[in-house]
Amino acid sequence: MPSLRRILLLLGSMVGAALIGWIAAASMAPETRARASRLAEDQQLETLIQQLQSEDKLSEAERMLLLEHLVAHERLMEAELVLQPWLSGHFTPRELHLFKAELQRRNGKPEAARRSLQQLMRLHPNDPQVLQLLVLLDQHQGRQSEATAALTARFKGLEPGQRMEIGLLLADLLRQGGSPQTAKTLYHQLAEEEPTNPRPLLALALLLQEQGHGQETQALLKQARQRRDANGLTDPSIDRLAGQLGLSTARNNSAEQRGSTGIRAGSGAP
Repeated sequence: MPSLRRILLLLGSMVGAALIGWIAAASMAPETRARASRLAEDQQLETLIQQLQSEDKLSEAERMLLLEHLVAHERLMEAELVLQPWLSGHFTPRELHLFKAELQRRNGKPEAARRSLQQLMRLHPNDPQVLQLLVLLDQHQGRQSEATAALTARFKGLEPGQRMEIGLLLADLLRQGGSPQTAKTLYHQLAEEEPTNPRPLLALALLLQEQGHGQETQALLKQARQRRDANGLTDPSIDRLAGQLGLSTARNNSAEQRGSTGIRAGSGAP
C-alpha cells in the first residue's frame, strides 16, 4: 500500500490550492540549476510512463513517484489511471478514495467525484477531509447555499467539544459566502466551547486582519498564545501566522524603539 502520508500531502496541496489559491513558492536555487532539475524530473517522468505503458511492473515506490510527478505536471487524467490499481484491493484506505475523488473533480467529472465522496460519507459521516472536498465540489457547482445548509445541520447535530473541525469549515464557508459577521459569531462560539484550542482564535484573527483591524488581530494572537495543549505548550503556528501577517515585525520594531528610547534617556540626549 502506498505511503498514506505522501498521498495526504499530495491531496492537501491540491485541495489547498483550490480552496485558498495558494501559489507554489519559487525555487531559491539559481535558474540554471532549477532548469536542470526540471529536465531531470521530466526525463524520469517519461521513463516511468514508458515502463507503465509497456506493462513493465512498477514497484510501489516507482508508482508513487510517478503519481507525484503527474500531479506536479497537472497531468491529472494520467494520475487517475496510475491510482486505479491501488483502489482495486480488498482493503483500500480512506485517503486513496479521497485522492481519487479530488482527481475526478479536477478532471471534470463532478458527478463521479460526488459518488465517491458520498460512498465515503456513509462510512465516515463527519470526517472533516471528506466534508471539505464535498464543500469544495458544491462551491464549484454553484451550490454554496446547499453546502452551507448541509454543514450547518451536521454542526448542530454534534455536541460541543466534538465539532471543532466541522465548525471551522462552516465558518470559513460563511466567510467566503459573504457572511463575515456570522462567521465571527461562530468562531467566538468555538473558542468558548474549547478554551484550550487556539485554532478558532487564529481563524478569527485572519478574518479581522482581512478587514483591516490590526490591533484586534494582535490582541487575538496574544489570547491564542495563552492557550496551552495537554503538555503545556503553545502552538508554534501562532508565531508563524503572526510573521505572515507582519505582526512579529511590528513587535520587533516596537522593542527596538523602546530600546533606542532607553539609550537616549540614559545618555542624556534631549
